[in-house]
Amino acid sequence: MITIIAFTSLLSLLCVDAFTLLPTTTPITKSTLTKVNAEGGAPQYDKIDGKLREAEVLAKDSVMLHIDTTTEINYEPGHVIALEIEGVEASNSDKTTEDMKVNEGWMRGPYTISRSTDKSLDILIKVVGDKSKRFADAAPDTPVKFGGKFKVPILEGIEMESSKKIVLISTGVGVGPCVGAIEKALSNNKDDSESPVTPPIELIASYRSTDDIIYQDLLDSMKKDHAGKFDWKAVISSEGGRLSASETNLNALVSDVDAGLEDTHYHLIGNGQMVNEFKEGLSKAGVSESKVTIEMYFNHKADVDAEVVDRIANFVTSKCAAPVASS
Repeated sequence: MITIIAFTSLLSLLCVDAFTLLPTTTPITKSTLTKVNAEGGAPQYDKIDGKLREAEVLAKDSVMLHIDTTTEINYEPGHVIALEIEGVEASNSDKTTEDMKVNEGWMRGPYTISRSTDKSLDILIKVVGDKSKRFADAAPDTPVKFGGKFKVPILEGIEMESSKKIVLISTGVGVGPCVGAIEKALSNNKDDSESPVTPPIELIASYRSTDDIIYQDLLDSMKKDHAGKFDWKAVISSEGGRLSASETNLNALVSDVDAGLEDTHYHLIGNGQMVNEFKEGLSKAGVSESKVTIEMYFNHKADVDAEVVDRIANFVTSKCAAPVASS
C-alpha cells in the first residue's frame, strides 16, 4: 500500500525547516520500502523497514537506539532522518496524536545519526516525552521505519584542507553524532586510509549533571589512544554554569594546537540557545561563516543573551587567535 501525504505537513511536524534536504545516493530495494510522495512537486523520501536491535541506556534518560535493516543504506554521523515507531496508545501531545491518525498509528520525528553501517544505524535520544519514551521502552525486534536524508553530515561540512583544528561543542545527547564523527575521522588518519587526514579534534561536551555524562570511558580511551589528535572536556552546568557563563569556563576552548580564527572549524550541536549564542559570538570574533556549522535540537527560538555573545567574542578574539608571525 502506498501512503500519500503532504510533505510540507511532515516538515512542520518534524520541525525540519532548518534541515537541508540531500538526495539519497544509495540504491534502495523496493520490496522493503513504502514510498512517501509529496504534493505540488515538493521533495519525497522512502520509508525503509528496520528492527530495533537494542535500546541501550548510556546515561540518565539518554538511550542509544541500535537499529538494523536488510536494506543497503548510506548515512554518516550528523545526517538527520525521519524515524517512526508504532504507537501503543494515544499521546499526550495533540500534534503527535493527530499525526498518528494520518500515519496509520505510527509516531515519528527527526533524529540525528550517531553511527551507521550499510545495514545499521545508531541514534542517541533523550527521553523527554511520549514518543522518545516509546522508543526507549521498545523491546528488541520491535519494527521501525525510517527515511529521508537531511542536513550535511558533520565531517562533510568541514573544510579539512584549510583547518588546523576542529572544535565540537555539544549539549546533552548532541554528543552522540560528535562521537560517531570523531571515530570516523580518527579512522581516516590511518596510514592505509584514502580519506583526507583530519586535523586535531577537540570535543567540549556540556551536561546538566555528572549523571548525564555519556561515553566517558570511551572518550577517555580515545583520548589516550589518539594523543595529539583528540582531546575532550566535560562541562557540568549544575556545578559551574554553562560553558559560556564565565571566562573560566570558556578556558575549555583553549588548547596547545597552533591554530587561529581563520583555520579553526567549530561545530555547534544541541540546545538552540547555546548554538545561537556561540554562532553570533564566533561571528563577532571574526570567525568565517564557512568555519561554523550547526545543528539545533530544541530551544530554537530562545532569546540570545547579548552579554553572553560579547563574552564569547571577546574570549575567542583574545585567547583563541594565533599570534601573527612577524615578517
